[in-house]
Amino acid sequence: MKLHNPNSGWRIALLAGFVVQLLLILFVTGISIKQLGDTENSLKTVLEVHMRKQNLTKAMVFAARERTLNLFRMAETPDPFERDELIMEFSSNAASFIKARDEFSSLPLSDEERALLELQGRLITAAQPIQHRIADLSSSEGQAGKELLLLEAIPMQNQILEVLSQLDAVTQELARAAGAEAARAHDRARYWMYGLSGIAMLLGIAVALAAVRFAARASREREHLATHDTLTGLPNRTLFMDRLEQTLWRARRQNKMIGVLFIDIDRFKLVNDTLGHANGDSLICEVAMRLRNAVRGEDVVSRVGGDEFVMFIADAEKVGHILQTVEKIIAIIAEPYRIDDREIFSTCSIGVSLYPGDGGDAIDLVKNADTAMYHAKKNGRNRFQLYDKAMNDMAEERLQLETDLHYALERGEFVFHYQPQLDLATGRIQAVEALLRWNHPQRGLLMPANFLGLLEETGEILGVGRKLLVDACCQARGWHASGHSRLSVAVNVSGREFWHESFVSGVRKALEMSGLPPQYLQLELTEGIFMQDIERAVNRIQALKLLGIAVAIDDFGTGYSSLAHLKRFPLDCLKIDRYFVRDIEKALINEAFVRSILALCQGLHLDSVAEGIENRQQLERLRRLGCQVIQGQLVSAPVPAPQVVALLEHDWLAEFG
Repeated sequence: MKLHNPNSGWRIALLAGFVVQLLLILFVTGISIKQLGDTENSLKTVLEVHMRKQNLTKAMVFAARERTLNLFRMAETPDPFERDELIMEFSSNAASFIKARDEFSSLPLSDEERALLELQGRLITAAQPIQHRIADLSSSEGQAGKELLLLEAIPMQNQILEVLSQLDAVTQELARAAGAEAARAHDRARYWMYGLSGIAMLLGIAVALAAVRFAARASREREHLATHDTLTGLPNRTLFMDRLEQTLWRARRQNKMIGVLFIDIDRFKLVNDTLGHANGDSLICEVAMRLRNAVRGEDVVSRVGGDEFVMFIADAEKVGHILQTVEKIIAIIAEPYRIDDREIFSTCSIGVSLYPGDGGDAIDLVKNADTAMYHAKKNGRNRFQLYDKAMNDMAEERLQLETDLHYALERGEFVFHYQPQLDLATGRIQAVEALLRWNHPQRGLLMPANFLGLLEETGEILGVGRKLLVDACCQARGWHASGHSRLSVAVNVSGREFWHESFVSGVRKALEMSGLPPQYLQLELTEGIFMQDIERAVNRIQALKLLGIAVAIDDFGTGYSSLAHLKRFPLDCLKIDRYFVRDIEKALINEAFVRSILALCQGLHLDSVAEGIENRQQLERLRRLGCQVIQGQLVSAPVPAPQVVALLEHDWLAEFG
């Protein structure tokens, strides 16, 4: 089950906010630079153009006035030399006037300036003949020149000066207008800068507030992730222990009882191995929801491991109230689940510890509930177990055994003992069953009942099974080489080994490494393994049969397979469980079961082996029923490999014929 990360949207939004803010700042800077550039250009125009116009206008006014003065002085002076000098000044002033007028004309002009300049040109054109006549008359007819000066030249010159005065006024007005426009452009630039800077500041504040909010939210989410299980959303061990301590503190003051439950889903690893981890996660989530709905709001449910939950029942008045809740939980967990369009059944084992009797703090209560849960699972699953102080010694012993198991394989402490299967008709041992033993360095030879469950729970059964399957095949190949070429070896396979994806390839590899012909290897499976997933079991057995090996059902009759299912499996042998053999000479129903199984084997063309034969009476009863192959203490107990040769060479016909 994949969880969506809620922080990703916030991160994208914050990044977008920062990018927008940066772009806005760049935009404000660009606008400001442009507006300031426009203002600078306007001021430059005012300083360079309009001020130049004013200077040129003043130069024209000055030149025009000087020319008028020159004319007046020429009309007054009788000295010809002075008159010539005045004529030269008159011409010089005219040149200055024309130069200033030409420069003025080359500048950018408004319509009004251009009109005044044209009017001035027309007046100068009209005044020039009069001015030349005054210059000519001043030398010969002084009085006539004066009259012409006063009556025509001066009025005409006054008109020119008036036009120049108007031009100067217009130029000054345009200069003031340009200055005002530059000021307005500067104000606009300032307003843009203030406005956009304000927007950038507001956006920055918004982004900062969003960042603060995001940080607070991220902090809450980190705290939630640190205190809750990511798959189910339940409190994790840390939060559970904290809540339990708080509840214990209140219970001490109020003198109340608290029940701590350690819950383990039975055979959950099988669900993961057969249906996949995704369906396993779905099952865990459904179990978590059922547990949460089964208790009150003040009770806390926590997931502390893959298929393990811990919960406490707070403020209980008596033990009965806690046990009612435990029984309710067992019932609701056992209800069918619908996952991936398949109906799945699951059960749980529960250990219960009670405050104050089983511990005074959270650590002891959880540890003792865990210990009780292990005993519930060991005693049959789908049940609960109250904690007892004697369990701790057993738990410590189990922990030490787990530690020793971890190193047992690499130290070579696991071995096979072999028990013969005798063919009563021929007196020949046709096969030996390899039975696992543990040569513990301190505790001696241990039977599978003491450690096989631990091997399966820890998963180390896979490594042990692969190693010992190769050893058994090699041992059988050695017996073949010594002259017993028709001897088969039977090896038991656990459910965890059978359902592992590498099982078939592991069997093939064992045959290749040992050189044992495949028809002399038999794998023994229990009925329960088949029934976990019938379709896949049929396919896997067919894959094994393609290798050429034999497949037998061990302990037949004690499981829950039906004949309808049995006929689908390509089997070779049924092994009759010792339960039916044990009282066969006394219990008629046992004899009826054995007779039925033998008839079934005959009808399906299967071999049969009766296990647990301990005395002659059982042997004779089975012989009369038609059982041909037997296995048990009467023939031989399981023995180490070196002792098998003596059993193979024994005259069994003489002993049981």
